Amino acid sequence: MLTTTHTRNTGRRALAAVASLALSGCALLPSDPVPESVPIPDSQVDAIAEAGAVPAPSAPVPPPPPRARAPDPQDVVILFDDTTPGYADIAARVAEALPPQRYRVELASVQALALPDAFGVLESRPPFLSVAVGLEAVQLVRERSSGPIIFCQVFNYQELLAAGGPLWGVQSIPPPALQLRSWKAIDPSLRRIGLIVSQVHVPLAQEAVEAGERIAIEVEYAVSSSDRETLYLAKRLAADVDGLWVLPDNRILSPAVLEESLSYALSHGVGVLVFNEALLPWGALISANSTASDVARSVLAVLERVAAGRTDGLPMVTPLSEVELRINEHAAVQLGLTGSFSSPWVLRDPD
Repeated sequence: MLTTTHTRNTGRRALAAVASLALSGCALLPSDPVPESVPIPDSQVDAIAEAGAVPAPSAPVPPPPPRARAPDPQDVVILFDDTTPGYADIAARVAEALPPQRYRVELASVQALALPDAFGVLESRPPFLSVAVGLEAVQLVRERSSGPIIFCQVFNYQELLAAGGPLWGVQSIPPPALQLRSWKAIDPSLRRIGLIVSQVHVPLAQEAVEAGERIAIEVEYAVSSSDRETLYLAKRLAADVDGLWVLPDNRILSPAVLEESLSYALSHGVGVLVFNEALLPWGALISANSTASDVARSVLAVLERVAAGRTDGLPMVTPLSEVELRINEHAAVQLGLTGSFSSPWVLRDPD
């Protein structure tokens, strides 16, 4: 009996222990086996991918490129001779044409910078571009700076170019072909013109000859070496031509010779084309000037190429494309021209 009772008590205690373990989540009974995964054949994987059931991983989005920093504006100094009429206006037009986002512009007169130490403020700056209006401005900036120079309003520029250096220019007078076409529009009877030049401007005279041939005008030119020789040649040519063409060459002209030549030509029925309207009261028929806006546009075009380093193929001297004409009505009547002409009158190439 003791054995049976002991066995029963032992069994009860074992069952109680098993129940206690089960309630605490630590039952000793084995769990159901986890079914093994069945591998998918490669062909089925490809088919699922083609059907779009398994989206391909998206490519990473590249970060936005860093924003380029705008370059600092380039310094440009515009020098002009404020004793010459019109030069200050041209300098101001050039300054207005330069975009402020790309250029930091300073205007200065030759007279102000010619003072002792006045140029030192500019010399202490980083390298700058110079625009020189007139010969005196070119000479001054060339003495004080080694940077690139763009010049305008310089007729006798040959010696400047011969000296070398980073120097480019814009013509001071309108193209000969444009001047001749304008002159013939005012005087259709024009057939023969006399032109007096110094030796360095013989190529310009030959250009005028070729331009005249295209519109049935004969251009005869003579070479002078002094103002007195110019007066002699002007009187000789006046006997055989319909018009005289005077260029702004101070190597072979003086005010006295100009005044006498113009008076002589008008008294002999010869109209004269000059380069400045101030000469009209002296007896010239027509003045043919460049325009400030055309000069400013041309200077800007040259400066942009120089600033960008694109000087290959850039002409040493860039031509203009406009001419402003003014008529001396008194001389027109004296020469028998009866047309009605507006003054000033601007013609553009290829008008």
